Amino acid sequence: MNYPIPLSNLSKTKLKNVVLEYLEKNKLCALATSLNNKPWSATVFFAYDNRLHLLFFSREDTRHCLNINKNPIVSVAINQDYGTTGMVKGLQFVGRAKKVSSKDLKRYYKIFRTRYTWANEFPDHTLYRITPLEIHYIDQKLFGHFYRVQVV
Repeated sequence: MNYPIPLSNLSKTKLKNVVLEYLEKNKLCALATSLNNKPWSATVFFAYDNRLHLLFFSREDTRHCLNINKNPIVSVAINQDYGTTGMVKGLQFVGRAKKVSSKDLKRYYKIFRTRYTWANEFPDHTLYRITPLEIHYIDQKLFGHFYRVQVV
């Protein structure tokens, strides 16, 4: 693949596949919540599905989960350090987070558990799903200097 790619050559399907590949290479994200105009950020392990839902596992009594119960709109940043000064690559999400329903728990837990075999060791944790409202992808090598592409 030649770099940078002209955006006109990148279909929505190809872009989604690039994002899925990026998600596969990363495991931690910064999850930002807010309540009463007070922001909070937490680092969590994440998994994902092919519809670009993010899944994370946390205790319900954590500040970020308590915030989500009252204000489900969250943001997420997933970054990768290239090791080269000035090279930027990452995803920025805005989404709606909520605890996974008992109806969907088996399906989503399987996705999370496949990625993190240690999940069964934390019976006090609950699975949450973030449904994306906006996703932006930045990849300086792929798109050029600090150009961000909206995926969703």
